[in-house]
Amino acid sequence: MPKHASLFALTALASALLAACGGGGGGSSKSSLSGTVADGYLKGATVCLDINTNGACDSSEPSTTTTDGGKYTLSDLTAGDENKYPVLVLVPATAVDSDNPTGTVGKPYFLSAPAGKGSFVSPLTTLVQQKVAAGATVDSAESAVKNLLGITDTTVSLFSDYIAGKGSATQADATSAGRYARAHEAAKVVAKSLQSGYDGLKSDSNAKAVQKVLLAQAEDALTVQKATSADTTNPTFTTAGVVAVDSPNTLKKIVAFEKGSTAAATQAVSITFDVTAGGQAVSCGVPLTGLGTKATAGQVKDLRFYVTNVLLIDAQGNTVPVTLDANANQARDVALIDFEDATGKCPTSTGTAATYTTLTGKVPPGTYVGVTLSVGVPVKSADADKVSLNHSNTTATTTPEILTSSAMAWSWQAGRKFMKIEYVPDTPIARPDGTTTTTWNVHLGSTGCKGDPTKGVVTACTNPNRMDFSFAAFNASTQKIVLDLAELFKNSDLSYEGGGAAGCMSGTTDPECPGTFQALQIDLATGLPINGGAAQKVFAVKAK
Repeated sequence: MPKHASLFALTALASALLAACGGGGGGSSKSSLSGTVADGYLKGATVCLDINTNGACDSSEPSTTTTDGGKYTLSDLTAGDENKYPVLVLVPATAVDSDNPTGTVGKPYFLSAPAGKGSFVSPLTTLVQQKVAAGATVDSAESAVKNLLGITDTTVSLFSDYIAGKGSATQADATSAGRYARAHEAAKVVAKSLQSGYDGLKSDSNAKAVQKVLLAQAEDALTVQKATSADTTNPTFTTAGVVAVDSPNTLKKIVAFEKGSTAAATQAVSITFDVTAGGQAVSCGVPLTGLGTKATAGQVKDLRFYVTNVLLIDAQGNTVPVTLDANANQARDVALIDFEDATGKCPTSTGTAATYTTLTGKVPPGTYVGVTLSVGVPVKSADADKVSLNHSNTTATTTPEILTSSAMAWSWQAGRKFMKIEYVPDTPIARPDGTTTTTWNVHLGSTGCKGDPTKGVVTACTNPNRMDFSFAAFNASTQKIVLDLAELFKNSDLSYEGGGAAGCMSGTTDPECPGTFQALQIDLATGLPINGGAAQKVFAVKAK
């Protein structure tokens, strides 16, 4: 064969091979990405490359499912994409965690890792990715999370498999293996925190806003545990400790502010509240009858509660936040509804002569058919300032005046009394030891709290005890929201005090609290609303 013919044949062969490999001729080369997903190793989770960085695994994006040991491989990627886009993991309720291989995780959540760091995806890499998404470099974001964990060991990487790295060490061990053990325990805290809120928000179309809000709460959980650990240099993390959780309405309000609105809030809205007792008008000095399981007669001594997370519902089911007007009884989207007037048995020493029964605010122009709201005070304001509210220093200039009332104070850690309803029966309340007391109290507030706002330490609670409820049909112009004391006390014997604080002051072991919390539709064990408060009857809509 002539020399030039051989050269032609080799050139043709090379061209053919190049085309087959995806190079030349307008083709593109392919690559893959393999890694491990863990809280404990997670089997049955969906992994995708989040090419459009919208926080969701879209059908057009490469995806796969984790197998034993949390292993995954994303195949047939455009070369370079594995280092260009973040990895996103959606963990369904049916996924299996190697930390508990005999059962499923129970509640869904999400995980992520920065672009180029998908070889190990965990709750901690998720915190790192959130900081990267906010503009930080990968290195600075990792350093910030390591600092949160009290890990200064440069040999420990948050992108390494902490399960393999820890071996048999515990988080108390002052070794690299011990630091990996600490990372694993901290990851469990983050995962549990994410699970607590994600189920109620996962249907929101703005996945990035949801993830940002939930990760901020998870970071607060770690911050509190570090700040309250016996050794803050080598903190201990545990899911048995404080995990930042909150009611769905509270999270929805924060997400709503995070997403913002394309329309200005210019449409005025007023929501009126009233109080009755099974049809009886209620006010200080007015005798009431037939309350509780023993039809106990008496009078109210105090009746105030904070309202927050006010959102109107449009005809499509979308919730739109009401921006409350700023006045003496409203601030930072919290309103203090006050029915006591310092007359009758309502003492002048702790009461106020003025009442406040109608909250006011503004929403974007539109037609609204329902309302959703909460009784309580958020940990932080939902706005961009994120001012501490429930757990705030009453002397701080940022603390709204409505939160400085000593009558509504709980304690430094637990914050405010969200609801303060006090009832004085005509006959003294009997106790098991033969003594008596005069007042049956309902004091609703967060419990199991840690942190100290006077020292600038973020506070979080095991039991938030914020009451969520909503009305699919509500017209603010013609209707009002009525609190019915007969419904609040229907499970309670107001003539008897079985132990603990007088009445129910939100204690999980207080014998008077199960009935009260059942009426409020708050799970006494967790402090979270039961099915969003769907079955509660304490508040109802009535015609004005």
